[in-house]
Amino acid sequence: MPRRFRDHVQRPVVDLCGLWDFAFLGAVDPTEVDPGAICFDDAMPVPGCFDATPKYAARRGVAAYRTSIPLVLLQPALDNERLRLEVDGAHHHSLMYLEGRRVGMHAGGFTRFHHDIDLQDLATAPRGELELVILVDNAFSARSPLHLEHFDWYHYGGLSRGVRLQRLGRTHIERVRARTLDLEGPRLEIAIDYETCDMGSSAPLSIRWGERVLVEEAALLEGGRGTLIRSVEVGGAALWSPASPNLHLLDVQLAGDDMRQRIGVRRVEVKDKQLQINGEPLQVRGVNRHEAHLHFGHAVPASVQLSDLQWLKRMGANFVRGSHYPQDSGFLDLCDELGICVWNESIGWQHRPEQLTDTAFVEAQSQHIEEMMCMSENHASVVCWGLLNESASDHASCRPTYERLIRQIRARDPSRPVTYATHHPEQDLCLDLVDIVSVNTYPGWYFETVENIPAWLERLLGQLRLRAPDAPLLVSEIGAGAIPGFRDANGQHWTEDYQARVIDGALGHLLSPASDCIGVLIWHFADCRIGQNARAAMGRPRGYNNKGLLDEFRRPKLAFAVAERHFTAARK
Repeated sequence: MPRRFRDHVQRPVVDLCGLWDFAFLGAVDPTEVDPGAICFDDAMPVPGCFDATPKYAARRGVAAYRTSIPLVLLQPALDNERLRLEVDGAHHHSLMYLEGRRVGMHAGGFTRFHHDIDLQDLATAPRGELELVILVDNAFSARSPLHLEHFDWYHYGGLSRGVRLQRLGRTHIERVRARTLDLEGPRLEIAIDYETCDMGSSAPLSIRWGERVLVEEAALLEGGRGTLIRSVEVGGAALWSPASPNLHLLDVQLAGDDMRQRIGVRRVEVKDKQLQINGEPLQVRGVNRHEAHLHFGHAVPASVQLSDLQWLKRMGANFVRGSHYPQDSGFLDLCDELGICVWNESIGWQHRPEQLTDTAFVEAQSQHIEEMMCMSENHASVVCWGLLNESASDHASCRPTYERLIRQIRARDPSRPVTYATHHPEQDLCLDLVDIVSVNTYPGWYFETVENIPAWLERLLGQLRLRAPDAPLLVSEIGAGAIPGFRDANGQHWTEDYQARVIDGALGHLLSPASDCIGVLIWHFADCRIGQNARAAMGRPRGYNNKGLLDEFRRPKLAFAVAERHFTAARK
């Protein structure tokens, strides 16, 4: 099948990516801005992050984007038809205006969201085109409770991912979800969420998988939303695995609408203290990766995403942890194709009890998790869900939040394991809630000597095994910082030499056959910019988290070759 495909063939879709009008408004209340009074005096690409450009570097506040859509692309407007504005990522708080009328609001970056507009209300636009204005605010405020200034990465602002308009008919497909029920056959469960304006009608349903087609007349609910669930045999379908990343095109058509998804037939499960794919244990060899780049912010182009994965394949890696937020769908597409497994997690970094016990924060995190799962649940490469990195799971007051959010993930998708990364394993009160026990630890860097790394890890894994006798154990972060190009005969901290020694000691133990863990995720793939918190910057030379195996320009450090040697040897 072609590597690139369109999600819709029958549904009209207008891609709005390109160069938009732009204005930086600064420290204003976005809800009080009149979109008609904005003086657009600049331009900005979409996707893009305005504060990754030289002119607006490090600026925080409200930015305005404007484009126009010819009405001819939306005609004719029939009864009960709607226009859907779909945004793949806006940082952090956004307001959408069509023809000066507010049509939606959203808080939180890194996830797709949409707003629907009645086409009849827009059919008489005077200029023969629609004016779309989107305000985005990258300031830290209560309007976007998921983005906090203390996080250990730079929060870029802008429309960082794609934007499009879609025409929705009287009956349309909201989403298609595919789940492998049985590898023998194989057999899939196809769930089709739809919405209809028709009362108690039926509509033609077609499910196409390669040469196999299921056609029927499906009964719809009497107006509103519903779900059609079908069990489909896909005999002869090749399974997806890291070694053989086979993908298949699933084409669903309902009442003149359509949705197409690429599916990998595979089963992920936790069994015998292992993470298994199709019954085969997976040794995790990988990295943590920020969806960020010095020149592009969070709007990492496909060329960089591909080169990142080529570096990982060269290294012998088979796993990426998306740290610490949902990954771009284009990056997940490439992971599907290349057989790179992904831990996809909700946004978070060292949340404190005051956040985890705050109702507004928990509700925002719950909505964010739902959006993350909706946009990435059909990606075969996503083999586990994560949440709340290094947060206050050692406080009894926070356990109800962990229980609620993990229960939400399992109810939405019981086919993947759930985990979170803890950095206080001895005091952690929530390890029993997850399927995989994951720990972040930095022996040889923040504590202990390089020589004592194996002994430290042995003690740590032994303690975790006592607390989690049946769970897979994973070292989800380990590493050391290195200033690019800094090499010294003494091999002191911050040299590439020292980082290489730490990585060598850690991987030599964690990837050995005697180790009681399923693998390791190095912190991290490439150096990335941190926030402008002065106190944090004192421990982050250059204003970067320097623990990357590559620098911010994707040039490998000495530690890259060390990881390549260990990962390649473990793969054999």
